[in-house]
Amino acid sequence: MSHKFSFALGAACVAAVLLAGCGGGGGGGGGGGFPILPPGNSVALTGKATYESVPNTNGPLVYSETSVKPVRGAMLEVLDATSSAQLAVTTTDDSGAYSVAVPANTAIVVRVRAQLTRTGAFPNWDVSVRDNTQGNALYSMQSSAFSSGATALTRDLRADTGWGGSSYTSQRVAAPFAVLDTVYTAMQKVLSVAPTTAFPVLRVFWSPNNKPAGGSVAAGDIGSTFFINRSSGREIYVLGRENVDTDEFDAPVIAHEWGHYYQSAFSRDDSPGGDHSLDDRVDRRLAFSEGWGNGWSGIALGRSNYVDSKGAQQSRGGNVNLSVGPATNPGWYREGSIQAIFWNLNQQVGFKPIHDALTGILFRSGAPVSSIHPFTAAFNTTAPGSASVLAGLLSGQNISTTANDPYGDTETNNGGSPTVPNVVQPMYRTATVGGAPTQACVSNVEGDNNKLGSFAYLRFTAPANRDYQFTVNGGPIGANPDFDIFRGGLVARSGSKVSLGVGDYVLAVKDLNNSGASTCFNVTIQ
Repeated sequence: MSHKFSFALGAACVAAVLLAGCGGGGGGGGGGGFPILPPGNSVALTGKATYESVPNTNGPLVYSETSVKPVRGAMLEVLDATSSAQLAVTTTDDSGAYSVAVPANTAIVVRVRAQLTRTGAFPNWDVSVRDNTQGNALYSMQSSAFSSGATALTRDLRADTGWGGSSYTSQRVAAPFAVLDTVYTAMQKVLSVAPTTAFPVLRVFWSPNNKPAGGSVAAGDIGSTFFINRSSGREIYVLGRENVDTDEFDAPVIAHEWGHYYQSAFSRDDSPGGDHSLDDRVDRRLAFSEGWGNGWSGIALGRSNYVDSKGAQQSRGGNVNLSVGPATNPGWYREGSIQAIFWNLNQQVGFKPIHDALTGILFRSGAPVSSIHPFTAAFNTTAPGSASVLAGLLSGQNISTTANDPYGDTETNNGGSPTVPNVVQPMYRTATVGGAPTQACVSNVEGDNNKLGSFAYLRFTAPANRDYQFTVNGGPIGANPDFDIFRGGLVARSGSKVSLGVGDYVLAVKDLNNSGASTCFNVTIQ
């Protein structure tokens, strides 16, 4: 299914198109095209692809300061206007420029897909922006038909915002290209320290119908802008509902979600997910994941604040200073503390040691769940010369600075809540296979079941490759125990018998009903 519209661009005309399929080839960056038909009588076609970008400096979108930016690294194709046969294909360079040879005296159209494709040698990638409310069709913009003539010619394309002064009055062609450009920026940051990276396929879904509501994703009810790693591949969904919450020009929001893609593709993310805010004291995995996402947005975009527009005419929004942590009660359980550590660490030592630690085997493959403590141990091993810098940042957020302490054994900050004994600390209790039961206590004092105290963490060593029997019981009436097992990520979910190899593991115990301020279970491993 496709939809077209036109708007003036000097003597040119471009349209937004939804394509039913992907098709076409890739190529490297740089704008060097190749003819698909024999060169024969051909002419040089050059031009630039750009999009209108609405800035967000401190929360609201500022339409009065809209600027024009290049469409970088996007797939561009020239089609026969009559048959739709593909005549040439290339990619735009970092200035949005392209150059191809096309048949002379032929009616043609130029189409720029909202797609970044580079195949073959490293680095490589495949990113596309699609409409989840139109059968996952691919976005593109397209010129009107014109004759290639007999001499070299130029044809520029520009994606318009569709903003009419007080509302959107035409289709928002620029939106998918703005999203695509933020992803391009994020990838370039990684390539600056790891130039041969192979990026797994990413599909990004944006629609003007996408809104913060529960229901059918196909109808635009996506709840929030979010990342998900499905069995079918990695995906980001982006809000776009006018006067409610649009995120296409909120580059930090897109970069944040791409940060979760980065964790999924190259590092590790054990986060339980769920609702959270900067004011919350949350589970260590959630704090690390969301703090990383915010901090990464500043690292990737080269800015010190995180912004998110919303409301009527996109005139309201939030603005968070990434360089400072929480004013009160900082710690390993606050995403604000984690984002400040990452942002300032990048400012002082650069991204490479951060990348090396996050993607290295120590962090990715260890038993401790993803949190600031195993990251610290991995970072200090990877970049010992910068260990003192990280220690200073940790100290500023009231987090243990012990160099090699992936389990947080020396952590003394319990967050001040829950105050119930044996809930938050020690960070991990030790369980012995074949030994006496180990107590695992959780609490609902902080609220939802992804908050501080919602999980009890046990560490144990499997002495042989075999099946292990797990028993979690003894809780009060109304409690419903559950657990997950981790080593290098999630190994197994709750089950009475689990097959494990030799090595160290972590058991994360929770009460599915989140039923009490002090809920203690007995854990036995046989």
